[in-house]
Amino acid sequence: MTSRVEEATFPVRAPRSRSRVRARPSLSASQRILFVFSLLTFGLASMYTGVVSLARVYPALFPGQSLINIPVLAQLDRLPIGISAPDEGSIFNQRINLLVLGIDKRPQYEFRDQDGYLTDTIMVATIDPLQKTVSLLSFPRDMQIDINLPNGFKYEDRINTSYGVGVREGKKPEAGIKQLQTDLKANFGIEIDHWVVMDFKGVEKLIDAVGGVEVDIPYDLSVPNWFYSDDDINGVWLSFPAGINKLDGYHAVAFGRHREYDSDLKRVKRQQLVVKAALDKAFQLGLLNNPLELWDAYSSTVKTDIPRSKMPGYGLLLKETNGRLKTYSLGDPVNGIETLTGYTTGGGAAVQLWNHENVQYILSQVFTKAKYSQSNVEIQNGYGGDEGAVRAGALGRYLAYSKGLPTVYYGPDQPVQPETTVTLYGNRFRPLAEDIAKWMNIPESQIKELPRGDGSLPDVVIIIGKDFKIPGT
Repeated sequence: MTSRVEEATFPVRAPRSRSRVRARPSLSASQRILFVFSLLTFGLASMYTGVVSLARVYPALFPGQSLINIPVLAQLDRLPIGISAPDEGSIFNQRINLLVLGIDKRPQYEFRDQDGYLTDTIMVATIDPLQKTVSLLSFPRDMQIDINLPNGFKYEDRINTSYGVGVREGKKPEAGIKQLQTDLKANFGIEIDHWVVMDFKGVEKLIDAVGGVEVDIPYDLSVPNWFYSDDDINGVWLSFPAGINKLDGYHAVAFGRHREYDSDLKRVKRQQLVVKAALDKAFQLGLLNNPLELWDAYSSTVKTDIPRSKMPGYGLLLKETNGRLKTYSLGDPVNGIETLTGYTTGGGAAVQLWNHENVQYILSQVFTKAKYSQSNVEIQNGYGGDEGAVRAGALGRYLAYSKGLPTVYYGPDQPVQPETTVTLYGNRFRPLAEDIAKWMNIPESQIKELPRGDGSLPDVVIIIGKDFKIPGT
């Protein structure tokens, strides 16, 4: 007989009484609406907080940009949520000044060394995030400047010694860069944001890596047959005729270093030609499409203090310039007046003294404020006679040299008038007209604003009257 498992072996729990189960309370229609509204409010608040935070961070990472530059977010500035593009006075839209140094060391320069070397190339590249332009300012290496030591002592020497002085004082390359930054600010008022340092072997590698460059050499910068050595041991005969020259790294550096048959001022121009050619090649190859990849590939060749986090933003900004590069040199004459004058010191050193007014003018053109960029100002003589012409000329120099207006010229004489007037054509340069009025002690309310018409008119016209006084006098 088959054994039977008794029911007591597997006790069964009796089911709970239905009366003990609590039913979930149902929500009324109004409660459901309130609940959904609360969720939506929380979601929108979270999204708003995230967008606001991103809107603040984005311009810091991408100068000259804002969230509304992204097509999908382009309508944000129309919403009442406080999101808009940073204005031209924002810290995120200020110029970015990069100190670019080429170090002369033989044999190959190693950045870890603690010896001081002469800077064969000193340039400042300045990028305008608003106008999307790049300017390159070169400093002739024999310019005599004030060297300002950390202990307060100051003396005169050539600008290309500044870096080496800092290295010897601070026992590291960064101290040399800091010394040059100090001297650039003290002598020229230039603030440096970041630096880039290369030796000539590094430049050779960079140019070879992009397949060489094409340099269009004008006749006055051509080089006849010349014996060149990059290590003072081995050398070759080279020449660089006028016209298109396809140069590899070695020859591009040699061309940029030549100064045997002419002055250092022409060497500066040759270096600028090489930089422009290299930038053009970078655009042709699309190297700025992925700046982090570009940096990772060449970081062993170039030394810089630019944080990696800023590379994408700087790369995008440089890409948006479309290669619009303007070149300047503090060796350039201004209106036919030489900026540099050769001088031999008591110790027998050959240096270049500089015309401070010319230098101020060149600096004002290189570092033009964004709100003045591409503006045209015309001055007309309403004072009368030769005296009025002299006063108009003085005002023109003041606006161009002291205030950095990019284009100032003189228009036809007008009938004599008692008061000086400022007329603004269109409203694009309203901030400029207001600044001009302020400099000339004219109330903003007296600025006349007229339609620009066909665009052939200047942006601002100043007619000096009998009440005119030169600003600052």
